[in-house]
Amino acid sequence: MDAYNGARDAVRRTAGSPERRVLDEVTAAVAGKSARRPRQYEPQPEVEVWQLVCGVWLAGRSRGLDAARTAELVQEAVSRELAGARVVDVTRLPAPQTPGEEHDSPSSWADRELALWWPRAVAEACARMEAEFKAESAHTAPRLLLVHDWPLTNARDAPIAYLAASPVIGPLVPFGYRRRDYFSEAGDTTGPSYSAVIAAPGHLVAKLEKEQAAQGRHHPPRFVAAGPVTGRRRTDQAAALKLLGTAFPVLPADADSGTDTVPEAVEEQRRARAAASYRLERGDDGERASRTAASLSDGYGCWIPGGSEQTAFLKELGTWLSWRMLRLDMWCGPEGGEGLWASLYGTLDEVGEGMLALKPGGQHHAVRIPLSRVVALAGAPRWDQDPPYRASPLWKPYEPVPAIDTAAVGAPQRHMRVLPHPGKAGD
Repeated sequence: MDAYNGARDAVRRTAGSPERRVLDEVTAAVAGKSARRPRQYEPQPEVEVWQLVCGVWLAGRSRGLDAARTAELVQEAVSRELAGARVVDVTRLPAPQTPGEEHDSPSSWADRELALWWPRAVAEACARMEAEFKAESAHTAPRLLLVHDWPLTNARDAPIAYLAASPVIGPLVPFGYRRRDYFSEAGDTTGPSYSAVIAAPGHLVAKLEKEQAAQGRHHPPRFVAAGPVTGRRRTDQAAALKLLGTAFPVLPADADSGTDTVPEAVEEQRRARAAASYRLERGDDGERASRTAASLSDGYGCWIPGGSEQTAFLKELGTWLSWRMLRLDMWCGPEGGEGLWASLYGTLDEVGEGMLALKPGGQHHAVRIPLSRVVALAGAPRWDQDPPYRASPLWKPYEPVPAIDTAAVGAPQRHMRVLPHPGKAGD
């Protein structure tokens, strides 16, 4: 379908070209009469050279034939109509290519000039349509496009529903959660929404970029355009994953490629967080697990990985944290590649050996995260207290805590200031 549309547009753009006018002159030179022998009960055949050239060329290119083979078919089709044709109007012929004394009569001279003229005119018309077709193909070549709030199933998605026909490259990553509100329509559904990378036609991507730029900053961008689709699976997959990483920092492949080795930057952050905040541990003040989990979810202290005992402690707290919103600070990205610090918001789904699973926003399917990438787990009691009509984020960039040199600073100094009693101010 894309090949047909591109070839059809190339024919349309060539309709007013000099090559088309030359073929009209060829038709006029033979008075539109074909040299083909009529079939049984068929009147004198007629030919419109431009229409014949366009029809055969469009059929060949839209069926996937290359330029050379299509041009051969066009020449063969025109040859069946004009081979041996007689010139009716010599005023239509261009400047002669052969001397007149080589011919027996002026009519034979004109016929010879016609036989030399029309193949060249047909070849030039095919070359012009081919140039337009290549320009259109470059314009419509698929590009990678990141689309937020996927799939396109609600009423507000109707203007861009055509994007659903484009193939999806790579996995889907969490984006948000659809709820019914004042602007919802009857057929709108609720549930988690995602970000997806699709291979969309280039001219449609350019159109969406232009429309999005005209919306202004008060509308959050829904599309992020990237480079062309190369057709090489690994290259396109890598580009799609890089684009998806800007929408949600944890990808399915990250958990599979994670190792048990804790990066040095993560170790430094764990030490800095332990020194800068209260670290929850088993049996603090004789509290039960439920009260410790409540303290954690309310934002008092944090859990920091530190071995099998800490993992077992988090498993014990997991029963009480499964419905509470938490913030997971971690290092995201593939092993040995570029990454970023991020804070994920969600509910704790599972704690296993060397990994934990978090449900982004408490509504999405759980994502697996290696413990070797985790800095700390803390509560997020004010996560959903954003302004109206603005969805709460599933993640935010994490600002690393400055490292503390405990050897230089020493033990923290605590000072108490004693104030006078208000009733004795005048004494």
